[in-house]
Amino acid sequence: MESTKAVLWIIASYLIGSIPFGLVVSKGLYRQDLRKLGSGNIGATNVMRNFGVKPFVAVMILDMAKGLAAVKIASGIGLNPTIALLSGLAAIIGHNWSLYLKFKGGKGIATSGGVIIAAYPVAVSLAVVGMFVAIVLLTRIMSVASIAAALTFPISTAIVFSSKLHNFWPHLAVAIIASLFALYKHRENIGRLMKGEEPKVRLRKTETKGDVT
Repeated sequence: MESTKAVLWIIASYLIGSIPFGLVVSKGLYRQDLRKLGSGNIGATNVMRNFGVKPFVAVMILDMAKGLAAVKIASGIGLNPTIALLSGLAAIIGHNWSLYLKFKGGKGIATSGGVIIAAYPVAVSLAVVGMFVAIVLLTRIMSVASIAAALTFPISTAIVFSSKLHNFWPHLAVAIIASLFALYKHRENIGRLMKGEEPKVRLRKTETKGDVT
């Protein structure tokens, strides 16, 4: 019975993660298809570049909530911490490869952030968020900040749990997998960075090729 509940919630977490809030906001509020604007990505950064800061914040929070809810509800219904982590990972996979978008999607940064807040020590959250904010301020390139934050996730997890990693290895495993997902989804951004073609953040409506979430 427990295993059935675990499997069902992991599937449900994937379906929750698959909800493309960026697309919902663009169609619901602006009657436009976000996939046909700017970079074509359904994440919060493309929302900001086409519709402004307020919808960006809304989509960022909603995307984070997917990861947070997957973990917290798993714990709330009595599933063990490892299953809760797997539920969070399922939400990230759903965001990146959405069932509702023919297995296309965003880049998982905000949803991963929700999982980190829900399942990891505050020190990990501060390290990841601090790295993201610092790199955005220094470079004004969202993809660089996202890649740096993704790399910080497993490193900070390993450091925080270093003395008891034998008990918390699932946390490190999920951190590594989520980081690899983020790097893979940013492969085009990495290519543009190597060519010096990656755009910087501008708080105005404009079309661009690069985004992060």
